[in-house]
Amino acid sequence: MAKDKDKLPKAKGVPNKHLHARTSFLYQAATYLTLQSSVNVNVNVNVKEAESSGAVPLDSDSKAGRVHQPSPLALQLGSDLHTVSRKAQLRLSIDLKRSMCKSCHTILVPGQTAAQTIENESKGGSKPWADVLVVSCNVCGSKRRIPVGARRQRKKRDRIAATVTTTTSDMEGVQSTTPTVHSATEQSPSSR
Repeated sequence: MAKDKDKLPKAKGVPNKHLHARTSFLYQAATYLTLQSSVNVNVNVNVKEAESSGAVPLDSDSKAGRVHQPSPLALQLGSDLHTVSRKAQLRLSIDLKRSMCKSCHTILVPGQTAAQTIENESKGGSKPWADVLVVSCNVCGSKRRIPVGARRQRKKRDRIAATVTTTTSDMEGVQSTTPTVHSATEQSPSSR
């Protein structure tokens, strides 16, 4: 009976499950804090000067006078997420990596902590596959360029496998035009 128990295959789970749970929590907490915290900063507007000159002060709901700054805790959690994933050699998903700034580790929320534009630097914008999404971080000013219209290149092993199958099927029935090279053992003694 003991042998039967040893032969049963064990259920394979996710390796380093606790690290995946930790990175997930750090990302969720950083996202929550980024969305909750916004600091109102008046851009070049002094309330007393506005009242004395007769200018209309900005509303608290106006987006023109509001700059969204994530809390320092959200920045620290984003940095911790990056550190944990690098030390544990975890591969983060592409969507998660694209939603964080590479330099300051801010969670990029379009309209709050990031600005998004689509550029096409081809001649006259004539190539639709040359569209590039430019995400600029409002906290540190860094920009990230992500191709939109282009298809991703296949992995190298898939490309090699595809070329091997096509070359062998294409070469059937075709005679080689390259001369055959003989080794030294196959050559006749008179040619030496």
